[in-house]
Amino acid sequence: MRTELPGGTVVWGKTGSRPGCTNGVFVTRDLSRRVVYSLNYNNPPGSSELKYVLGIAEAAFSKPRK
Repeated sequence: MRTELPGGTVVWGKTGSRPGCTNGVFVTRDLSRRVVYSLNYNNPPGSSELKYVLGIAEAAFSKPRK
């Protein structure tokens, strides 16, 4: 899957999840940055792990500050 992050960085990857667990791998096209994650979470019914995944992606792929 192709995903554009809020900062404009485009990453490619794959995710998967089961109740209580989510994991994924994402890379930049030039392979200069990569992240692999696996989370166990205990969210209330109806909530999502998406905020955690986006936080990981932002930390891994945000452009360095000058």
